[in-house]
Amino acid sequence: MDHRKEVQAYWDQRSHGFSDAINEEADSELGEAWRERFRSLLGDAPLDVLDDGAGAGFFSMLLASLGHRVTSIDYSEKMVERLRENMAARSLTGKALQMDAQDLQFPGGSFDAVVQRNVLWNLDDPAKAYGEMHRVLRPGGLLIVDDGNHYLASHDEEYAAENERLRRQRQAEAAERPAMPGDHTAHNPEQVDFTVIERIAVEQPLSHVRRPQWDLDQLIRLGFYDIQVHIDGEKLPRHYLISARKRAK
Repeated sequence: MDHRKEVQAYWDQRSHGFSDAINEEADSELGEAWRERFRSLLGDAPLDVLDDGAGAGFFSMLLASLGHRVTSIDYSEKMVERLRENMAARSLTGKALQMDAQDLQFPGGSFDAVVQRNVLWNLDDPAKAYGEMHRVLRPGGLLIVDDGNHYLASHDEEYAAENERLRRQRQAEAAERPAMPGDHTAHNPEQVDFTVIERIAVEQPLSHVRRPQWDLDQLIRLGFYDIQVHIDGEKLPRHYLISARKRAK
């Protein structure tokens, strides 16, 4: 089933609140940590970078602030509008286009790096999206994917049990712990029903498989090398960061 229009409509509705949240994140310790990570992974020389599924521009703003030439795409037209507003508000430059991550409209070998944050789980054909990222990278180019097992608990009993344990732990700590920067539940001026995306997500392919194992299979199949995976410290992998290079032909 093709969920693209449903996903697009949801993120169009969420665009203002999502934009507020990622601006808060960009100005927090998380934003500075990502700047340092990008410096380490990409170096200091300006690169042509694609922010693939950019949303309101968290990665785009950070990368542009470091001097990279950023092209940003998102399937949500409203998110692209918010991204342009956010870049302009920070006096940053870059291209922002409405586009499907599963069908990138760029020639092969257009970018030195492709970055992506929490996008693949939204998609009907995430394997095709990985293929597109590989195609538009230049030989030797770097791929950076930040993602997680966001809805696997709907289909995996072990993850469901761990999610429940963590929910109770967070509930017990909530009174003593301040809200984290970018808490999306605190940024919802449109009063969007978050369960809409949850219902869509549980039907998507990546809510049925354990990651990053699945991602590694895709990267190996496509011929990436120097694949690095950094997994969070939870009992089961919930969030991870992958970097990999496209082989030079």
